[in-house]
Amino acid sequence: MLGWKPLCVVLAGLAGVLALTTSLSAGEPAAPEDYEMTAEPVAPGVYAVMTPARDFPSRENLGWNANMAFVVTREGVLVFDTGSSETMGVALREAIREVTDQPVRWVVNSHSHGDHWLGNHAFAEDDPEIMAGPEAVERMKAEADTWVENFREMTEGATGDTTPLLPNMPVDERMTRDLGGKEVVILPSGGAHSPGDLIVWLPQTEVLLAGDVVYSDRAPSVWDGDVAQWIELLDDLIALEPDVVVPGHGRLEGAETLPRLQNYLVTLWDAIEEGVEQGLADFETVPLVRERMADIIGDYPGFDDKIDRSVATTYPDVEAAVF
Repeated sequence: MLGWKPLCVVLAGLAGVLALTTSLSAGEPAAPEDYEMTAEPVAPGVYAVMTPARDFPSRENLGWNANMAFVVTREGVLVFDTGSSETMGVALREAIREVTDQPVRWVVNSHSHGDHWLGNHAFAEDDPEIMAGPEAVERMKAEADTWVENFREMTEGATGDTTPLLPNMPVDERMTRDLGGKEVVILPSGGAHSPGDLIVWLPQTEVLLAGDVVYSDRAPSVWDGDVAQWIELLDDLIALEPDVVVPGHGRLEGAETLPRLQNYLVTLWDAIEEGVEQGLADFETVPLVRERMADIIGDYPGFDDKIDRSVATTYPDVEAAVF
């Protein structure tokens, strides 16, 4: 496995300097070829498809702001997350076809946020088993059309039309499966980042497909999850000692990304707790949180855009824990 790490670092660096460029007219939807997707080998048979974007879906990034991955097995392909639109899913499908002609037999949707699953329909012809947490499935059913419309607005039409394809295999507990000769461990997060999160661990190659329970060089979005559970979950992920971590957002990294993110969340929690104990309201706690996290935020671009909301949504949980 050590031989793969330098390649991951090099490829991740290249992805970081790439930019999505488009000559689309205003309101024109993107085509699959507008997404410069490259399958980056991170271990034998395991590939990451990394976005260069570090922000929310926009016209500039054509809605592609989340990472994806796939695993080639003897019997077909396992896909982990499919992107923000059906067109993006087609682009992912074409990137997979550059590596293998095998059908996509399995899809794991890491969670219900639309940038991770709205590309599912691009794989409908392969009739894959699509796995997601039960809570995520229920939210997908209720929120699919809203996600499609929101992304269309955020990208000024770039994400175009999408036919949502819902998961057909709920996963509510840890599961180990043999998929075409590959050992695949599916781990529920306990709602760490959002209700129904799933993580995939590939023990044979020591690769962690983390979804949004890991952000590397981007500030995490914590407002739909449980920060205390997230901190606890990271202990479990650290214990796996992964060689490669594919985050939901940010660059490819190794195991070092996990304690760094845990430190971010612990410091956030502790600073809010300090504010609660001082009798400060949530908005009054923000300056204290900024002060306590000053030495950390350089590793997490986007911190300033997220910290007010992060404090506001985490404050009630901290308050409940204190009292």
